[in-house]
Amino acid sequence: MRFMTVLQLYPKEQVVSLKLLVNTDTNKVLFAEADKDFVDILCSFLTLPLGTIARLLQKESSIGPVTIGCLNSLYRSVEKMGLLTNYNSSEDYCRTLRINFDDSQPTKYFICSKYEELDYQCTYLSIGSKNNYCFYGHPLSHSVSLSSSLKDFCLGFVKFNKSFVISDNLTVLPHSMDHMIFDLSNNFGIKSTSSIKEMTVNVTKGKVLDLLKCSLFSKTPLTDVFLGMKPRIERSRIFSDDVKTIFSDDINITVKLVIRKSDDIILYAQGGRDFAELIIRFLTFPLGGVLRNLEGNSSLGSIDGLCKSIADLNEEMYFISKDAKNRLLKISVLQYYCGKIFDLTLLKNEEDWRDRGNFRKMQLVNTIATLHAGSLGSFVKRPEMYVVTDDLIVEPLLSPVSSIHVLQRFKTPIDDLEEKVVTIGIKESRNIFKAALCSTSALTNGLRHLLTQIKKEK
Repeated sequence: MRFMTVLQLYPKEQVVSLKLLVNTDTNKVLFAEADKDFVDILCSFLTLPLGTIARLLQKESSIGPVTIGCLNSLYRSVEKMGLLTNYNSSEDYCRTLRINFDDSQPTKYFICSKYEELDYQCTYLSIGSKNNYCFYGHPLSHSVSLSSSLKDFCLGFVKFNKSFVISDNLTVLPHSMDHMIFDLSNNFGIKSTSSIKEMTVNVTKGKVLDLLKCSLFSKTPLTDVFLGMKPRIERSRIFSDDVKTIFSDDINITVKLVIRKSDDIILYAQGGRDFAELIIRFLTFPLGGVLRNLEGNSSLGSIDGLCKSIADLNEEMYFISKDAKNRLLKISVLQYYCGKIFDLTLLKNEEDWRDRGNFRKMQLVNTIATLHAGSLGSFVKRPEMYVVTDDLIVEPLLSPVSSIHVLQRFKTPIDDLEEKVVTIGIKESRNIFKAALCSTSALTNGLRHLLTQIKKEK
């Protein structure tokens, strides 16, 4: 079977048709009937790095820019320092979406500049940068692309011949007439079909962006987007500590907290490059892997339900491959995002890139380590000290005077300030990350137990 290219599959500016069943009494979507095209788009939400999501949420659409916890302020500060590009490790699966709403630049690949001249076969590959060198000391500067046959092989996530029912809160279920009738009667309390209206809508790129925004803040995103209802923003909550973690067990980072005593607010934390890297790497985690590790307790609108329903779908029956499903639900960060402070068993720390002509296996080099003169896999270059504010704005401390400028910004009397040196371990890392998803005070909420401990010591 000959696969078509992406452009042959889907011409430019495509739309996806979606059938909705609407309760006319309440003006709410009961559910939608969808095939591969729309479900693949929902699946792709789970592959997006948090940094990409933060950027997309700021784009103009019918709903307007929105923010998610501290991620937007963190992203802007990292972007300002020029330290991060968010590569989607499932880019190969998303490139054939009928509507590709993520306008990130395609990943660039570089191999050895001497690959044609050398008797040996250099198997080193650099992603995103040509400023790296292979094992033999030659620059990895020759630009290459994945073969078209490999690109075509990754045709989305779910199978072509399957249809699905999607509830208003984005729960995805296999299409079943029996379930549909049961749900109308038992879950929606509908006794007569006279209050049900069928309508077909065209899903555009703008609507997909609206849907992404609503999925993170609302329990009724289909109603909000397609019936023009004002999204009801759910109040965030700080979730329990009893969840899995994406951090390694040996995190041990010393930072200095600057606390406003009058209201027990952590104004900022001052630490070294390891602390800055810990915070910056939050942006690289793909949404689906984060949700699975938080075990459905992200406090992010309807996205937990979407993730759980995707996990519950039968792998062999509904997905094009085992890997396609795994891409949606597991932490999958390319090797150059891996660092010593993260649990590498949960990270994809090796990728195999094969040219389908000769099936040559390629080894990734550590891109970030070469770009920035820091530790292995480091995002952060000099200076050595950084400030992280309560809403996770990361800034370098260039001189002692910089500390004074930071303090002046908060307009807090000196006698209302307190400094405390603490150790950030696995519990603290996890709590800061969780608080960053659902509040604008990640340090204060994430390190609340340390503030309580400080009070007891007085």
